[in-house]
Amino acid sequence: MSWLRAARREAGALWILMVVLLAGALNAAGWLRFGQTLSHMTGNLTKLGLMLAGGGPALLIGGFLLAFFLGATVSGYAFPAHSLGLWQRSGFVLLTCGGLLLVLESLPFPDELRMVAAAGVLGAQNGLALRYRGILTRTTHMTGHLTDCGAALGRMLHSRRFAGEDMRLFLFHLLCLVFFALGVVLTAAAAPRLQDALGLDAVVPVAFCYMLAGALTLFKVIWHRWHVQRDESI
Repeated sequence: MSWLRAARREAGALWILMVVLLAGALNAAGWLRFGQTLSHMTGNLTKLGLMLAGGGPALLIGGFLLAFFLGATVSGYAFPAHSLGLWQRSGFVLLTCGGLLLVLESLPFPDELRMVAAAGVLGAQNGLALRYRGILTRTTHMTGHLTDCGAALGRMLHSRRFAGEDMRLFLFHLLCLVFFALGVVLTAAAAPRLQDALGLDAVVPVAFCYMLAGALTLFKVIWHRWHVQRDESI
């Protein structure tokens, strides 16, 4: 049962990996549904600058940036610090994000509004104050994980010691990259089959996954509290 004890020790890391997988899935769904990656604000800010310089239509790109910003603002208000007592709020954030995506896909809203809302969802997700061993972890942007993974490897090469905290961080950031890519692969593989069999757009199953992740998070909080209360009553 050593793997079970290890999973319990790294429960926070496993939860972060689950949320990273969701980010990859939603980005892939956004690309398949709208032809747009919705969490890449560096690219969107570049596009905005180019459109402003060239006189192009910048309103939609500006909407992505504003929605992402507002999503992060709401998440920061609801989840101001990383502690066990606030996991419940992160579950509500994921549930709300999934519900918003599902409502927008179920009603006849224009695609522009759906894209802006999806960017807001990713902003809310990225605004969660998730920490792994004291390191602030963003779950929708892989540039930081790629940088930190390379930096950890560089430190190990310099010290010629491939163990300890640097190895743990290297593996964590590498797994974040892998899980993001896995979310993309799963969505890309499942979306055509779901479209043909059930007529569902790519965003719909991802929205359900967000709601399921939120429900599981809330269940974990309730389960933990029940165990604590039971132990105190014994």
